[in-house]
Order: sequence, then C-alpha cells, then structure tokens
Amino acid sequence: MVEGTEIQIPASINSAANSVDRQNSYLEHYSKNAMACEFALMFNMQQYPQTGAVTAAAFELIDQLEEQMSVYRSESEVSKLNRTANKTPTKVESKLFQLLQLAAELHTRTGGAFDITSTPLTQVWGFDQRDARIPNQDSIDTALSKVGGDQIVLDPISQTVLFVDKEIGINLGGIGKGHALDRIADFMSENAISDFLIHGGQSSVVGRGSQVVSKDESTPTSGWVVGLSHPLIPEHRLAEITIMNEALGTSGTGRQGFFFQGKRYGHIIDPRTGWPSDHFLSTTVISPSAALSDALATAFFVMSIEEVEEYCRANQQVKAILVTQGKSQGQTDIEWFNLADEEWRRI
Repeated sequence: MVEGTEIQIPASINSAANSVDRQNSYLEHYSKNAMACEFALMFNMQQYPQTGAVTAAAFELIDQLEEQMSVYRSESEVSKLNRTANKTPTKVESKLFQLLQLAAELHTRTGGAFDITSTPLTQVWGFDQRDARIPNQDSIDTALSKVGGDQIVLDPISQTVLFVDKEIGINLGGIGKGHALDRIADFMSENAISDFLIHGGQSSVVGRGSQVVSKDESTPTSGWVVGLSHPLIPEHRLAEITIMNEALGTSGTGRQGFFFQGKRYGHIIDPRTGWPSDHFLSTTVISPSAALSDALATAFFVMSIEEVEEYCRANQQVKAILVTQGKSQGQTDIEWFNLADEEWRRI
C-alpha cells in the first residue's frame, strides 16, 4: 500500500505513560523489516506456546512474498512478468494470479480509480525518485497512455497473464502488503492461533479474535482497538476503531508531497486523470481482507465522496472513514459509511 496516515497499534500503547507498561506487559511483540516497512505481530501474553516458532515461519513467508512481488528485484515473479507478458501469455503462481484477479475486479468496480499499472504517473511526477515536480500536460498525457488496468487479460484456466498494451506493466505497491498480511493471518489460523494482531508499516492491519486486556479478566475484549492518527497533528489520534476478524487499511499524503505556488500536491495520483488528488486528508477502509482494504483505501482517496458512498452502499461489508480539511486550520471533518457506533469513536 502507498505510504499513508499511520495507524497507532494498539491504541492504548500511545496513551498515557502509566498505561504503556501495563498494556505492553500483556502482549508478545515480534517485528521484522520487509517491503520497505516494519511488519509486527502481536499476541496475548502466554496465550499460545507456539507463537515464537510460528512467527519465525511467518517472517520467512514475508521474505518469500517480497521476493515474488517486488518490482525492485529483477528476478521477482512480477519483474519477470513485466518483461514477458507484453509478448506472450505468462503463467504465474496460483495465489499471485488470484491477487491479480482481485486487482482487476477492483479496477472495474472503482471505475479505474484503483489501477496496478499507474507507475508511469508516479514517475512523471517524480515521486518514485523523491524528486517531485509538476509535469506539463503533454508529459501527463504520455504517461496516461501507458496506464490501463483494463489492458490486462487474465486466463483463469491456464492462469496466465497477457498485457494487451505493450507499454504497460504492473506494480503491486497498492495491494501487495495487504496480500502479505492476509497470507500471514491465514498461516496463523492454520497453526491454531486465533487471537492476534498484525500490521505492516502501521498503515495496514489485520485483527483476528480478541485482545485480552488483563491476565486477571476471564472475558476478553471484543476485538482489537487501534488508533487512527490525526492527519494534521503528528503524534495525535483522531479516532479509535475496533476490528474483529477484519482488516484495516489507510491512505494519506501527509508524508509525501510538495508545495507549488501555495498549493500542496500529494503523492497519490488519480490514474483516471493523471493528477494528484487533494479532496481528502486520509481515507480508511475496514473490510474482510487486508488486500481489499489497502486497495480500496487507495482508490477511495482519489474518488469523490459520492463515489465512495455509492460503493459502500453496494458493498455493506466495506466500511470507510473519510477525513477532510475543516473550516479552520488544524480542524478536520469526518464522513463514515457502514460503521456502527460501537465500532469506533472520534477522539
């Protein structure tokens, strides 16, 4: 997923100092750097004897998935696909094929707002090299001609991929990290671990089961409470969200962007227009899977609020929190869809 507004996990770890030690004492915490971020797994303290061994195996799985999906590794399966699929149908591993099917489905259902072929736009704006600038419209139009999620042909029988447009390629940065979290969550369940929290870079989260707040309490909390960071005020929380057997993804441009003539341009570009989107400060999606949440958080960021509302109305399992600039400096307004009152609270 694109770098976005951080999720603070668990919410209470970032609260008053006297609660930090109390909360940490009830969690086992393991972390690993991969996919240009930190992955972390959290378990209720001493609930499962096998967490150490299972986590070590899960971290190996993360390495395997990065090796498969990274466009920055020349021998990754995705890099090889980008070299061959514009010439001939190319067979890919089954779970990767399923991920490409999801990306294609979301491209259609979001009207092109989610597009795994949009790298040329990131490049023309200079965000890929951290050397951002405003390109001229001709350059944007040229980049747009190389973007097209609808130019990917997926054959479910042969599990092959073909790029109809010879100039396109794919980048799974908007969905790959969520896919990795989903794979890890499934791996935990296969190893008889049902209560855990996983995050990747604090912008993608999976929570299964519940967090036991106290060793002395016989009844666990309902799910896991995570804190949504304020997009304008660093180190502050905007809201707390409870997830249970769900995944959460968030997108924002607070960390990457530049100003030109008094206007800020963020790094999340609308693949339909070629221009950065600026009507949201952050978009957060809760859904059954991390891949879905990550992709939709990215898509929702460039969609209009009316488009997001329509999508959520048609897909009740998708919940969204949209943060916009308020009337005064530092103030924010929030719109939300499909979230019950007991599932979240604004701080």
